[in-house]
Amino acid sequence: MNLKKFLFENEAVVGISSPSQYLYIKIVRFVLAIVGAWPKKEIGEPEPRYQTIMINTFYFGVVNAALFGSITYVYFHNSELSFLEVGHMYIVILMSAVDVTRVYTLTYSQKYRDLAKEFLTKLHLFYFKDRSPYAILTHKKVHLICHLFSLWLLSQMLTGLSLFNLIPMYTNYSSGRYASGGTQNATFEHSLYFPYPFNTSTDINGYIVACILHWLLSYFCATWFCMFDLFLSIMVFHLWGHFKILINSLDNFPKPSTQVSCTLEGGFIVNAEKFSKEELIKVSRQLKECIDYHREIIQFTNTMSDVFGPMLFCYYIFHQTSGCLLLLECSQMTAKALMRYVPLTIILTQQLIQLSVIFELVGSESEKLKHAVYGLPWECMDANNRKVVAFFLMNVQEPVHIKALGVANVGVTSMAAILKTSMSYFTFLRSM
Repeated sequence: MNLKKFLFENEAVVGISSPSQYLYIKIVRFVLAIVGAWPKKEIGEPEPRYQTIMINTFYFGVVNAALFGSITYVYFHNSELSFLEVGHMYIVILMSAVDVTRVYTLTYSQKYRDLAKEFLTKLHLFYFKDRSPYAILTHKKVHLICHLFSLWLLSQMLTGLSLFNLIPMYTNYSSGRYASGGTQNATFEHSLYFPYPFNTSTDINGYIVACILHWLLSYFCATWFCMFDLFLSIMVFHLWGHFKILINSLDNFPKPSTQVSCTLEGGFIVNAEKFSKEELIKVSRQLKECIDYHREIIQFTNTMSDVFGPMLFCYYIFHQTSGCLLLLECSQMTAKALMRYVPLTIILTQQLIQLSVIFELVGSESEKLKHAVYGLPWECMDANNRKVVAFFLMNVQEPVHIKALGVANVGVTSMAAILKTSMSYFTFLRSM
């Protein structure tokens, strides 16, 4: 059976009683629960307090060890590192810093957990699919998008962390360092470098221990790096769906069913469409529902900006810096540099583009809102309802954007500026 047809037409809604039973939510829950970032307690799942304290303490040590261990290694071994290795360590330090900010601002944040709870228990389109036939169609479409995007980003994360660790292992293998006596004139190459208290350069046992630790650290860091992006993207897809449902409600606003005679200036008598008194009561109620729905969407969007703003700000700084470094490393055009940095450059650039495009969906859809409000049959309403429409129109003039720390709108404009600036810095450094 065609996957798209199955998901779109059937959507596995039979027996579904909450969004947590959807596959893409299960994926996010599984990976975020491992790193202690799933709001178990807030949504009523059992989570012993001692387990929370142990997990938070463990990951506090993990992210700090990854960051300060990398910085310490560069500080003490900077003169011994080649240009390729220095660039690698700087990128590792930047990625570790991004993970530290995400753990501090999200994993340990009660605001993040409250936002996740609100999304999973109130704002998910599952709770709005019965508003209209169009709402359930939108719910199915967003369900399909979230399902496929979750599988795509999960596979991207696993591919990226596998390449990150397998490339140096393959280099060691192709150089014969796994053979007996293979490190007599060379040392093992690692995906990560830390000042371990044991020999990881020439001792095979130390190398194996370090290699296992590097795989674990890579998984944890990749999870913080990618899965928060996935959870945020799912929320953005649902915001996009909410705007589509609201715009459809405005586009299909009821028209007056009767005509009344009225006298214009000059004495002319014409037949004009006007809402009857009974219809005006329904119009007032439907207007209130649309305004309340819009207010609910805006409040959730503002909360998202407040919670995820620091993460997005650090994320943009990371891409601004790492993009320049990765291009500089790739410009050496050696087989070793290309094999290590081209896949990472492609993955990180693609992540920046896809996240920015996803956020642009909300801005472009909310841009249509002012036209939908102006298209209401306000000329057929009484004075009170016209005033309500006027205030509603005033409130929807500005497109809705999620902001990075309240500084910049997250979207394709910021993405283009980052890519352009990275290319400029790369050209400048290359010329030196």
